[in-house]
Amino acid sequence: MKLREITKAAKTMFVILPLLFLCSCSSPAPEKTEILWDTHGIPHIFAQNSEHLFYAYGWAQMHNHGNLLLKLYGQARGKATEFWGEDYLNSDLWVHTNNIPERAKRWVAEQDKPIGNFLQSFTDGINDYANAHPDKLSDEAKIVLPVTPRDPLAHFQRVILFHFVTDPEEGQFDPSHFISSKGSNAWAIGPSRSASGNAMLIANPHLPWGDMFTWFESHLVSPDVNIYGAALVGMPFLGIAFNENLGWTHTNNVHDGADLYKLTLKDGGYEFDGGIEQFETRSIQLKIKNGVGSFSEKMVELKSSVHGPVVSESDDKAVALRVVGLNQPNVFSQYWEMSKAKNLREFEKALSSLQNPFFTVMYADNKGHIMHLFGGRTPKRPDENLDWWGTVQGDISGTIWDETHLYNELPKAQDPESGWLQNANDPPWTTTFPKVLFRENFPQYMSKNFMHFRAQRSARMLYEDSSITYDELIAYKLSTRMELADRLLDELLETARESNQQIVLEAAEVLKQWDRNSNAASG
Repeated sequence: MKLREITKAAKTMFVILPLLFLCSCSSPAPEKTEILWDTHGIPHIFAQNSEHLFYAYGWAQMHNHGNLLLKLYGQARGKATEFWGEDYLNSDLWVHTNNIPERAKRWVAEQDKPIGNFLQSFTDGINDYANAHPDKLSDEAKIVLPVTPRDPLAHFQRVILFHFVTDPEEGQFDPSHFISSKGSNAWAIGPSRSASGNAMLIANPHLPWGDMFTWFESHLVSPDVNIYGAALVGMPFLGIAFNENLGWTHTNNVHDGADLYKLTLKDGGYEFDGGIEQFETRSIQLKIKNGVGSFSEKMVELKSSVHGPVVSESDDKAVALRVVGLNQPNVFSQYWEMSKAKNLREFEKALSSLQNPFFTVMYADNKGHIMHLFGGRTPKRPDENLDWWGTVQGDISGTIWDETHLYNELPKAQDPESGWLQNANDPPWTTTFPKVLFRENFPQYMSKNFMHFRAQRSARMLYEDSSITYDELIAYKLSTRMELADRLLDELLETARESNQQIVLEAAEVLKQWDRNSNAASG
């Protein structure tokens, strides 16, 4: 394949929906694949077929984030201690505890032919870039080479299944499941609420900038797709994107896709259904880099109960982990079909496989449809009265689940009478007002029941504007006005004025001048 890279100024304009992309780039010549880099460092990739497209996409990710990508893949293999030393011991233990490398090997074999070929092309592009530009990579990153299709699939598991669905904190498991520090916003505005009469979609992820949470923006064009969006570095598919007909984005879901089980240890095993069950055990040997050419080895025994891997153990107790999505290997296939979708029906068909176990989905299209789906995999739990967000009794089989809810069993709002949908990491019941989703119509474990101030502010701005322009939508998206201040400040000032303390009166005067925004220059 002939690959040509061109650094070229490109002017881009996002019209949230209807969707437009304006670029000073020309189409590639026949039988050529081109990467045109715009002034923002974003690649616009034009390919004659999809295999060439993903080859160039792997190449482009290496061009922008080669050292990071290889580091992430090295960690997903569970070999980071061998590559970079003992500081990565907890990372490797978490990867092996959850059997990511072996599952990635199985997932490669379970891909259908086109997707398997795309994965191979993607990793070929990564390897060929590294061979062509070794001077662009650090020595500590190059040790990971060559990469194989197992690597992006292991990376997906490590990031999505074992850091979003469930998250280790400093080597210990976090039973809250939901990662509150990694937020996001999403809005979909229907024609009845849009000043232009066109649907509009806001994609506003705000993950920490760095490590596995780094975004990579790109534009991919082949005979099969014309899609623009962003992916987390190392992922072989666009995670949030739009094409000529529709667009979607994600927010972190208030979703419980993992459970902890408390086990009572006894006679070398654990109590279960009135007897003693023995753990399944396996041993791994970690090679640990101590210095240049110096290594040590550490043998670790890993245990699993009937619930899943043991993630902590002390005295006579242990905790085991059960996670959704371990048998859903076709996430790349789902997003590829989402990227090719021309309408809501095709998009839902792709989405309904629920291969991504975690995120909500916010959608809009050029026919004016909008939708919010409480996405991901939610277990069908045997007793909805239990506190599944905490630690569950593990000594009886009656608390173990195997099935997950189907697409048509999940909370979904489509084309509501209000004309707008929002999510700011709040439960689905608060997606619009008047409400169209009610918690009592779903199992109690489906999601929580709260609406924090950021979500309230998000809903208020949309609720109070009956005709939203594009410029207003952007201004709302960038707004830092604090809902809590609007709720409390007037009463607080009134109370302060009744004080006989000079410092309170002075503080009240300062607060009175505040514009209720949280900008650095607010006053």
